[in-house]
Amino acid sequence: MDRTQDEPSHRAAVDAWIERSLDHDSSVEVVGLFRGALEALWSSAVTTLGTVTLTAIAERVLHTVTNQYGFLAAINPRSNDDTRWKQHLHERLASTPRAELIAGLRFGLIEFLTVIGRLTAEILSEELHAALREVTAIPPEVRPPADPHDVPPAVTTKVLS
Repeated sequence: MDRTQDEPSHRAAVDAWIERSLDHDSSVEVVGLFRGALEALWSSAVTTLGTVTLTAIAERVLHTVTNQYGFLAAINPRSNDDTRWKQHLHERLASTPRAELIAGLRFGLIEFLTVIGRLTAEILSEELHAALREVTAIPPEVRPPADPHDVPPAVTTKVLS
């Protein structure tokens, strides 16, 4: 199997989703949207792969992503909903330029899809891409007012489940 053929389809799926879903959202809203995407991917894959396998994949992906996007090192997959950790994550992400934040989270989603694809010979890819297409931003007119102290759970919340 030529693995170089896998990444472009995942990249295209993530890029199409980003183009459809992101507008002029704040950094906190961007993180929430990417969290929703990861939760959708997790939900689609967990039945087939199981929590232990997906946790291992997520930890590997997080390690790879933080090598390229150091600001994502604030994500702790073993945080146990620690309030201090959430505040640290909020401060770190809020101080990250929006374009860099999107690039790092984009890279993480592509890497997550690529690792799952490689481990499963791409049998889940279409299902995962479909799950990603279903994730949409909440229109601004129906969004609740943002509370500056309310941080969405980390993109790795499902790792803890």
